[in-house]
Amino acid sequence: MQAKTSTIRKFPCNSPLPELEVPMINTMVACLGVEHRKLDGLDMQLALAASRLADDPGAITANQQALQVWDEIREDLWSHLQIEDELVSWGEAHHAIPSALLDRLKNERQEMRNLIVTLHELSFGLGRELTVGDRSGFGETLLALARTLDSHFERYDGGVVPSILRVLFPK
Repeated sequence: MQAKTSTIRKFPCNSPLPELEVPMINTMVACLGVEHRKLDGLDMQLALAASRLADDPGAITANQQALQVWDEIREDLWSHLQIEDELVSWGEAHHAIPSALLDRLKNERQEMRNLIVTLHELSFGLGRELTVGDRSGFGETLLALARTLDSHFERYDGGVVPSILRVLFPK
């Protein structure tokens, strides 16, 4: 009689992942990675334009460049963050993401929301041409958002993605 050798694997929720869930989550991770690279490039452009605007709020060209890059980012950012939220929720439900990282992501998300609300008020809620002081605040807020997005992409790519992939593809 031969003894069967088996490897004991502990699965989240004490059961293997459903057959279609692995490729679906893996595809989401891959798509978000592509979007992160695109948004990261735009974020660098945003940081440059925002720095120029913060340094010289009277420069109309710097204001236009900052607005243009912000519009490009804003176009994709909310849907991107919603997909990230779903992936993080999945990771949380499967105990893939450490609680400290989850807390940091929630704080970061709130910081982004606050900055975006401020940007909206500065750029669209005024109903008038921006003054030099408005452009200075706009540039500094854009710069703060660029920093937050940069750390968010880094944390997401360096923490969330590897955590989720470890659950999807256990050794």
